[in-house]
Amino acid sequence: MRRVLCGVWISIFLVVAVAGNVVLGAVPVRAEEERPTTEVNVDILSQYIWRGYALSKDSAVIQPSVAVGYRGFNLNIWGNLDTDDQNPVGPSNQTNWNETDLTLSYTHNIYKGLSGTVGMVYYSLDQVDDLFEIFGGVSYELPWFTVGFTAYREVSHQPGWWLQFDLSRSFPIPWHGMSLDVGMTFGMWDIEDKAAEYSAWHSGLIYAGLNIPVGKYVTVTPKIGFAYPLSGEASDNIRAVSWDGKENHVYGGIGISASF
Repeated sequence: MRRVLCGVWISIFLVVAVAGNVVLGAVPVRAEEERPTTEVNVDILSQYIWRGYALSKDSAVIQPSVAVGYRGFNLNIWGNLDTDDQNPVGPSNQTNWNETDLTLSYTHNIYKGLSGTVGMVYYSLDQVDDLFEIFGGVSYELPWFTVGFTAYREVSHQPGWWLQFDLSRSFPIPWHGMSLDVGMTFGMWDIEDKAAEYSAWHSGLIYAGLNIPVGKYVTVTPKIGFAYPLSGEASDNIRAVSWDGKENHVYGGIGISASF
């Protein structure tokens, strides 16, 4: 039933996104008016890594997403297709769509380079309980990099906090309009559930992606990332939960996006 529901969500969302672009393209809009934006993206990666955990093993994952934005509001639907699902708590050795995430957020420019974001995420998961998070954060564009902090609160069956610190920078490359995105993320997890109580500096991520424009609307992005634990307690936790039983993960792949 969940897979059918996920498919219905995706179908409805794609129809709305396409129809919106058709209608907007048919109606004259003054240049100064802000228009809705649509971005369609697909990542093909060697592994699915989420907050330090490896949620795939010895298989490629395909992660499509569609996002629609307007006046600071953004609605995004994202999914994960494992080409050889090795989930230790369910059927394995098969292609499986095992996650669909729905994110609604609002971003507002507070002052010059300072912006704030609030939102919520619903994780529809296979074989385990779904999750629901609310979040809020701020980011500030400094001359050489952008710094951000976001707090996520899980409010369904496993109350807790995920606190994330981000540093990022995009370098323009004077060749065919390319750019290089680099950054790092640090996360602290505080799970309050007595049955699974856990509090530690959890995981870090270093990543890079080379954005290569193809025509007016499409961008191809080779990317690579390295995820690692930030403490001894996190090392044990990540090894225990990761499908491959490892604490450090190097992964990469390619992303293809189209913006309208």
